[in-house]
Amino acid sequence: MPANQPNLIEYAQIWTTALDQQAIQIATSGWMEANAGRVQYTGGKKVRVPTMQTTGLGDYTRGTGAANRGKYAKGSVNLSYTDYELEMDRSAEFAFDRHDVDESGFIIQAPAVMGEFQRSQVVPEIDSFRYSRIASYIIDAGTYQEQTLTKNDILDEFLAQIRAMQNNTGVDTANLVATMPFSIYSVIERNAEVQKLISVQQFERGALQFEVKSINGVPMIPVVEDRMKTAYVFYDGADDLGYKVGDDAQTINWIIMPRNLPIAISKTDNLKVFTPDVNQDGDDWLIQYRKYHDLWIMKNQMNQSILSVQPAS
Repeated sequence: MPANQPNLIEYAQIWTTALDQQAIQIATSGWMEANAGRVQYTGGKKVRVPTMQTTGLGDYTRGTGAANRGKYAKGSVNLSYTDYELEMDRSAEFAFDRHDVDESGFIIQAPAVMGEFQRSQVVPEIDSFRYSRIASYIIDAGTYQEQTLTKNDILDEFLAQIRAMQNNTGVDTANLVATMPFSIYSVIERNAEVQKLISVQQFERGALQFEVKSINGVPMIPVVEDRMKTAYVFYDGADDLGYKVGDDAQTINWIIMPRNLPIAISKTDNLKVFTPDVNQDGDDWLIQYRKYHDLWIMKNQMNQSILSVQPAS
């Protein structure tokens, strides 16, 4: 390798950064990671998440002169931290036979393989985990409905739930996000009555801006239906890899929530790269990949979202 070229450790660091950026940009739930800026990493799988509460208003007491100035009602701010451990600690290992690729070939092939692995395996799993976790939070808070929707009532139900959420929480529609499977999304966007309510707006996911359709100012994020379930089984790798829909899972019709509510984290541990000469388990180039991820909604905010699910079959 030429002297001015990065070594394998530096390549691994570059690939790790690129994979994290790619995950945010192509995951339909990638926008949720913008809320992780206030999370403190304490090392390994442990993080601290802050919760802020303030007191309300009081009367202003007017002064009567220089010796008796006006007084403001004294408020207080309570900032507390809750310790969490990232629940999902996932991994994979890939080997490239020395006789199939040399060092330069490995440097070319490895990022392509890892990019495809993340696109087809990692991102769908992260999306699925996040939507099922959000569903469990909302179900626990009791702000969900089981609904068998038809093409004739999908739009009315959707708009009614947005209005109910505004009425109950006072949240501005500009701060809401609606996530739904493509089957629901296509019915809403094709409804002739709703065309005057639909507009296109910019929606940020990571460092990229995407154009999305919105209804009454609420961006609608379409998602593959297999990622919109209430429960999944995540295999531990002993017998099977990946994940599957849980046997008791329900299909999510939509999730409507404030944009700043879900705190999502995904963190790729630095890729470990071993040359065939270092690898003790075979005559292969070896990549070891480890991904931490999780999602939380703070206890004092759990009633600020709406979930619609299909009845259990």
